[in-house]
Amino acid sequence: MIQHIKHLMENNQLKQQIKESSNLVEAIKLITNAGVQQGYSFTQDSVAEIVSGLMLIEQELTEEDLLAVSGGLRNSCTIFTSWDSIFSVLC
Repeated sequence: MIQHIKHLMENNQLKQQIKESSNLVEAIKLITNAGVQQGYSFTQDSVAEIVSGLMLIEQELTEEDLLAVSGGLRNSCTIFTSWDSIFSVLC
């Protein structure tokens, strides 16, 4: 499945939409919808698993991130790494 997502990331318009997305949930929906349009059978859950895995590979959690996860320091929808680092893995 990651190969299919990499293929989708070749689309500059999709990349721009993802970079402009307001949160991770919106970005996952964009990837899922683009995949469906290309005939892939992605689910939002499966895309989320891939993206989450890539985020863990690319970035160690800081103390602030750990506090946010454990105590809700900030809205969990805003906790995601730069899309540039995800793109570097996918592209």
